[in-house]
Amino acid sequence: MDNIELRTRVSAADLLASYQFLADSGKTRELSELFVADAVYKTNTDELVGREAIFDFFRRTADAFVSAGFFPARHHLSSVHIEPRPDGSAATYACFQLVGSGGLDHWGTYRDEVVRADDGWRFARRKVKVEGHIPASRVVSLLGLPAAGADA
Repeated sequence: MDNIELRTRVSAADLLASYQFLADSGKTRELSELFVADAVYKTNTDELVGREAIFDFFRRTADAFVSAGFFPARHHLSSVHIEPRPDGSAATYACFQLVGSGGLDHWGTYRDEVVRADDGWRFARRKVKVEGHIPASRVVSLLGLPAAGADA
């Protein structure tokens, strides 16, 4: 592994960790700034384009979680894979679990395209797929996700 590949891998991993930290801290503005201006953020139900649309989604989601008594909440990442690309960007994959005030709520995967921008590494594309949740998940009603057993 050469120095460029090592720097790419470490920088992309730091970006993933920063996302989790800011999300868990409720810092939605700072969280949205981890995305390039024209980033695409896809969920099971939405496709958001641009930093402001992503920020609005984060703000609404945080407000809904607070009103439902879901916080404090913590993201846990595993199976992190970072694939540097010849153009200097990287593709990432990670599994996540979200544990809220009532315990494990939902889990899924992140698939990202990350790039080096003038102000550091940023997400160009993020696909968040919730693959499952507990039967009484608060996320199902808050975010309009499919019920357990439905195709996600």
